Amino acid sequence: MTELIHTDCTNYDPKTLIHGVKILREGGTVVFPTETVYGIGADATSDSACFKIFEAKGRPADNPLIAHFGSIGDINRYCFWDMVEKRKELEMLWPGPLTVVVKKRDLISSVASAGLDTIGVRVPDCDFTRSLIQNAGFPVAGPSANISGRPSATSILHIKEEMWGRVDLMYDAGRTRIGIESTVILPEGENCTVLRPGAYTEEDLLRIFKTVSYAKVGGKTMSPGMKYRHYSPSKKLYRADPEILIKVAENNPKVLPIVSTELGERINGNKLVLGKKSDPVSISRNLYSFFRELDGSPYEAGIIESFEEKGYFFSIMNRIKKASIPITEMADFK
Repeated sequence: MTELIHTDCTNYDPKTLIHGVKILREGGTVVFPTETVYGIGADATSDSACFKIFEAKGRPADNPLIAHFGSIGDINRYCFWDMVEKRKELEMLWPGPLTVVVKKRDLISSVASAGLDTIGVRVPDCDFTRSLIQNAGFPVAGPSANISGRPSATSILHIKEEMWGRVDLMYDAGRTRIGIESTVILPEGENCTVLRPGAYTEEDLLRIFKTVSYAKVGGKTMSPGMKYRHYSPSKKLYRADPEILIKVAENNPKVLPIVSTELGERINGNKLVLGKKSDPVSISRNLYSFFRELDGSPYEAGIIESFEEKGYFFSIMNRIKKASIPITEMADFK
């Protein structure tokens, strides 16, 4: 039976940690908040505990998890963090939405790492969750708290729809602040490869590394988000440039537009307004919740605005592309 406890990332009662710590130490699963999306966590040092995450999500066993830490100082005990040349510069981005793939020590479960000798590590920007991890006494492995392939959860309501009865405990800290998953990188000396784009952009990383490149699609799966279809609503979601989207919306009353504030001002009728293009975090914050709202609506399909793939919008479009199909694939599209 799943239990639910209300909390807050900043202002929380330390007593709310006690039950979660107990469950984690007993090898159970706990849904926890972060600044990006909610995670489903278990002891990252335990094969049996990590297996429960894969079982609850229906997650393929070759899709590695991310190990969350309560403090930077704990990482080297479980991973070869001292071998990362740019570690001091990267530590300046924590706590925050950055995951760094590093060589793991044997203390980290091979189930968590999907049999690889590496693991993604991060320190989340949520005081409550860092305290939960530190009190547990080990890193917590945690992918997003949703059924695999579905949109990640930014609200406990989303999680209850899919995960109730599949996990031992859920912590509800309200909506997450950023709304898309962390940036995942593989550092190699002065160079870094982005395995999954996120809130930290290429421009941010170029302040640390001489070169930044992107992993090839279909390459070795070293990080979540590299191989499998992600983030998708159940209904068809098409993507289109603004002018085409307006025309399609005018002629297709059974298609729900999902657009920026600026484009929404040009569209009559129902629509879901993501946020202002001048504030891309407002758009990412609403993205997954609107995918789920589309599924619960009477509309047959959705159509979402395509954005120029620069800066933070590169990461937003990464999620949109994985969740949608080009408008040219819509029946009768001309």
